[in-house]
Amino acid sequence: MKRQKTLIIILAVLAAVLLAVLLALLLTRCERGEPAPTPTPTIDPHAGEVEVLDPEGGTMWVPEAPSLKVFGRTATDFNVTDQIPSYSGQGLTMRRGIDVSDHQEEIDWQAVADYGIEFAIIRCGYRSYQDGEMHEDARFQQNIQGALDAGLDVGIYFFSQATNVLEAAEEALFTVRLIQEYDVTLPVFFDWENIAVEARTDGLDGETLTACCLEFCELIRAAGYEPGMYSYLHLAYYIYQLDKLSGITFWMGDPGTKPIFYFDHRFWQYSYVARVPGIDVDVDLDAMYIRPGEDPTPTPAPTPVPTPTPIPTAVSASDDAPPAPQDYSDNAVG
Repeated sequence: MKRQKTLIIILAVLAAVLLAVLLALLLTRCERGEPAPTPTPTIDPHAGEVEVLDPEGGTMWVPEAPSLKVFGRTATDFNVTDQIPSYSGQGLTMRRGIDVSDHQEEIDWQAVADYGIEFAIIRCGYRSYQDGEMHEDARFQQNIQGALDAGLDVGIYFFSQATNVLEAAEEALFTVRLIQEYDVTLPVFFDWENIAVEARTDGLDGETLTACCLEFCELIRAAGYEPGMYSYLHLAYYIYQLDKLSGITFWMGDPGTKPIFYFDHRFWQYSYVARVPGIDVDVDLDAMYIRPGEDPTPTPAPTPVPTPTPIPTAVSASDDAPPAPQDYSDNAVG
């Protein structure tokens, strides 16, 4: 019994000595100004990002854009049947449209209208991705007059390959000169796309691209039109600085039976390979969202304010001119 008590006393003394040593070490660290160890903070790997749907049916993380509204519609409430989009939710209707360029060749616009197409977004011109020259679309005047004569509302896009804001300004002025004699009641879109072959725009950074878009849109707005930006998911999410583009109408290339772009947009390009009566080749299909309180019939565009700035002259579209940008990306307007 005495031996057991002695062992307990020895263990107690050792515990007291160990505690005293630990306290002494802590006091020494404090006297030297050394902070006590703190837990390693947990780092959020998705700080500044938002989780969105991806084209494969899963999700992905993309940069936040606090200045933009969220689209806020349930994707599964959308559907496309026989090339006609529909929405089963509340507070949204859609108008049917197409976008065209000279790639669609000769178009019977009355047949297009009879099929139920209500609007067209027409390419007025483009900048070559090879030498940077600007060209009027070879069928622009024929297409816009045909669409208007058939009773369609008309919007415009310019296929940009700008590499700086000066070129973007040239494109905007060039666009205004081409469209100012026509009744354009839908937005005028800046359409810059990556090219899958060697191009003068290779490596353009997001900051410069965003500045080009803003310059184009500011000049379009100043001329009396509604400015817009066409893009597709990867370019919009990962190259553009979307947070700087508030106040610009978005037209999203997002093919399928439901739109999955997270941020608010007014136009949805839902097919690249449709067939429409009056057009002998594939054509893109588009939907325009109409929300409560919005007039589905656009009001006439204001008379553009003339600008004293010299407007670039088009290079005529001829056999010797560089070819128009092709549908190199999976979601190009073309």
